[in-house]
Amino acid sequence: LPSHTCGNPGEIPKGVLHGTRFNIGDKIRYSCISGYILEGHAMLTCIVSPGNGASWDFPVPFCRAEGACGGTLRGTSGAISSPHFPSEYENNADCTWTILAEPGDTIALVFTDFQLEEGYDFLEISGTEAPSIW
Repeated sequence: LPSHTCGNPGEIPKGVLHGTRFNIGDKIRYSCISGYILEGHAMLTCIVSPGNGASWDFPVPFCRAEGACGGTLRGTSGAISSPHFPSEYENNADCTWTILAEPGDTIALVFTDFQLEEGYDFLEISGTEAPSIW
């Protein structure tokens, strides 16, 4: 039997999916959280595809970080990314992030995607008290 649904294309990292219907003719929209820019089509429509199936008319977009290089994080959680992530950033970028916490609080850094170009990129974490485990 031919499918009359495209299925839920899912959430995107740092993005929001608007819409809960995924049948032929239905439209959904994507947006990004503050600090991120949508790459691709924001609006997708479920259409009839060859072979009487159903598919979305465009690929699912993604959110990339705005060009900001550095900043200050406060509160109980936050995210740090390089400019334009997941795209490449400019040469000689020098990004400094400051993480503010209350005295006695523990700061944990969790890396979900981390890559360095040997001989060019480095990560320096300062302001820690010994012993620090990296």
